[in-house]
Amino acid sequence: MRSKRLLTLFAVFWVSLLTGVLAHATPRVTIRAELASPIVLENTQDANYLKVSLQGLPLEAGKRSPINLALVIDRSSSMSGDRIARARDAAIMAVNMLQSDDILSIVAYDSSVEVVVPATRVQDKRQLIALINEKITPRGMTALFAGLSKGVDETSRFLDKERINRVILLSDGQANVGPTSIRELSELARIAAAKGITITTVGIGEGYNEDLMTAIAGYSDGNHFFVQHVAQLEGVFAKEFQDVMSVVAQDVEVTIHIAHGVKPVRLLGREGQIDGNTVTVRLNQLYADQEKYVLLEVLPAKGAADQKLDLAQVDVKYNDLSAKRYENQQQNVRIAYSSSAAAVKAAVVEDVMVEAAVQQSTLDNERAIQLIDQGRVDEAKAIMEANASKFSAWALQLNSEQARERIRLNSLSNSRMLDMLSSGDDINTRKALSESNYQLRNQQGGISK
Repeated sequence: MRSKRLLTLFAVFWVSLLTGVLAHATPRVTIRAELASPIVLENTQDANYLKVSLQGLPLEAGKRSPINLALVIDRSSSMSGDRIARARDAAIMAVNMLQSDDILSIVAYDSSVEVVVPATRVQDKRQLIALINEKITPRGMTALFAGLSKGVDETSRFLDKERINRVILLSDGQANVGPTSIRELSELARIAAAKGITITTVGIGEGYNEDLMTAIAGYSDGNHFFVQHVAQLEGVFAKEFQDVMSVVAQDVEVTIHIAHGVKPVRLLGREGQIDGNTVTVRLNQLYADQEKYVLLEVLPAKGAADQKLDLAQVDVKYNDLSAKRYENQQQNVRIAYSSSAAAVKAAVVEDVMVEAAVQQSTLDNERAIQLIDQGRVDEAKAIMEANASKFSAWALQLNSEQARERIRLNSLSNSRMLDMLSSGDDINTRKALSESNYQLRNQQGGISK
């Protein structure tokens, strides 16, 4: 009897130990590092693209991390009418989507700033909704810097690396009270990012400064949305909350150690640091079932046929919110050489090649934006038309269904903006281009227009 009990205890011990080991061994993020052309022609040296893909695993139902959210809402005079009503509705929707262990603060700004709801747990939703309806009414000018600063302050009161720390900034106008420059507001976004706070920016209508709003979002690794029609606002908030409620990892650092003889040329899309042969890119958050990536153009060393060489070592570190610990993953990337052009062509990873082309198109779109600013609309249209033609032709040559779909969606977006520009709507075209470029560079999901 005693020996049977000992065997049972022994079995329970090993099952528990094995379960713990397996749990620890299952990362919440999948990492994939691959080259667009893993096989290249012998004795040649052409540009290649290294893509480091990061994708969060699905969350278990009801297992999301608690949220620490600040809503920063423009209530200046230009928000009168349907805009302020829709902003209130979106804020109320946010309240209803949060749970009792979440933290919420609401800041309203006009010529000055008011903390409508100080950072607090979401327990009395009826009172929160009453405050939204009472306090968020239009008046005054646009003290955007002061409003955002106060939102960051409120979020900082409950700052916690195990919470999703987020600010959602909404505005329909130009900052015209207090600091107003992109440099000053970008510095505020950098400070927030250093604390682990992500800022999402939502611009409404034709009057806001899209360069300012994308800069704020970019420096803190947040999302950016252009709401051309105010009826889209609740859809934007729903998409944003879908992201906020699906965060699986924070404080992500991707380090690429480039092998001797290989030259790191430039990052496409995301910004980062290239220091000699070490490339570092930081992301604030990763989401379940969403891919984020780092894309690096490299110039490999020359090699002989049938030779295989190391190209890079990729290290990824992140805070796993489910396991409540930092994880590290590593992958090595090699490149092979061949005398066969057919073998080189057959080995091309179309999905990586397409992402490189998409990121290249954002550079063309930036040029189109500059031309619109200079009044050279016909030249901007020519660039966009060339992009559309290039993608349409390329789609016919692709074998990967995923790559074809990626090209198709990009072409549709480009065509929509081209139609907008052709109709003479320069202002909204510029905003749509800025939003599209931002979302492509940061692999952000958008909303249906």
